[in-house]
Amino acid sequence: MNGKTKKTIAYILVVIYGALCTFLYYKQTQWTGGAVYESDLPAHISMIVDDGWFYSLTALVYLAFYKLGSMGDILTAAFLGASSVLAVIFTSILIGESDGERNDSGVIPLMAALVLNIVMPCYVKGMSDGRYIGMQSASIWHNSTYIVMKWLAILCLIYYIRIERKIDKELKVRELVIFSVLQFFCSAVKPSFLMVFAPMMLIFMICDLVRGVKIKNLFFFGCALLPAAIPVLLQRMILFGADTGNGIILDPGAVMRNHSAHPYVAAGLSILFPLIVFVFHIKEILSKKLYLGALIMASFGFAEYFLFSESGKRALDGNFSWGYAFAILPLFAVGLKILLCDIAKNPKKKKDPAIAIPIVESAALLWHVYCGIVFFAKLVCGTSYFMWG
Repeated sequence: MNGKTKKTIAYILVVIYGALCTFLYYKQTQWTGGAVYESDLPAHISMIVDDGWFYSLTALVYLAFYKLGSMGDILTAAFLGASSVLAVIFTSILIGESDGERNDSGVIPLMAALVLNIVMPCYVKGMSDGRYIGMQSASIWHNSTYIVMKWLAILCLIYYIRIERKIDKELKVRELVIFSVLQFFCSAVKPSFLMVFAPMMLIFMICDLVRGVKIKNLFFFGCALLPAAIPVLLQRMILFGADTGNGIILDPGAVMRNHSAHPYVAAGLSILFPLIVFVFHIKEILSKKLYLGALIMASFGFAEYFLFSESGKRALDGNFSWGYAFAILPLFAVGLKILLCDIAKNPKKKKDPAIAIPIVESAALLWHVYCGIVFFAKLVCGTSYFMWG
């Protein structure tokens, strides 16, 4: 099978995935209660149509589609289906980014991207209430704001990598403007990405300052993030205003315990593959900026998920977990890039202990993929995304 045929098959699989997502989202628009095609989507639509609540930039899209009548649900499903496909395509570009060059073409990045957008936690019955494991996955199909934020956040990462790579040279105004606009729209859809990205960016900017990068470059790079803070502040006023009865509280582990009798085991199973890769390659990960960046984002995301909860009617929603959920994607992307390198090395001596490393890593990844396929198939067939028991 030649390269062109493989790439055609890869694109066909992505199209099939997009079609199934669109079907799933359409069924979710029809949800009125119960477990079948359960989703946050009808509530998100109702917030703007019935309550006039502009909680997210996606609300404007849903309102526009609603005004078109019977076609509204179909257009909403198509919009979200396209968002899911964009997440795969942009993930393939993200995978192609490296410390020194771009390589965003070929079948391997595309297939790897599809894998990264369908993996789910390694499910062990009894370790959690169901296969969902409390939003500890980047693969989420029931929350419309996350679905749209996801591809925007990936684009933000791509532009960040390209700008940061040249931070000690002359910055291009065009790239800074695009980066800033993407960050603004991403936060306007859902602010969760900024909560895990901004700390990582700040840490690297401090490191760049210490190693002698021009203060002017760092200043303009940092300022590009400021517009993204505007929708965050506005959303905080809307969601946690004095008249809402909602609040933010420090309650370590509360959200995790809502979804698992063994929250720490479940947390480990949700990222088993990258954990194994990191054990074998910790020195390499700490020495490469892109790899370390993924680890920093995931660490801040998990800390936010673990420490904070909400009070009021949003107490059980677990909304501080969305940043960590997304951060798992670059974590898996790093693990997959390292796995492909381990496979390519292929030790010549069969008794070489190193030959076992890619086998163990591949087994963990395949477990995640299997659980993801099962989870997604059940969703398409109408099972609740919680998948109790």
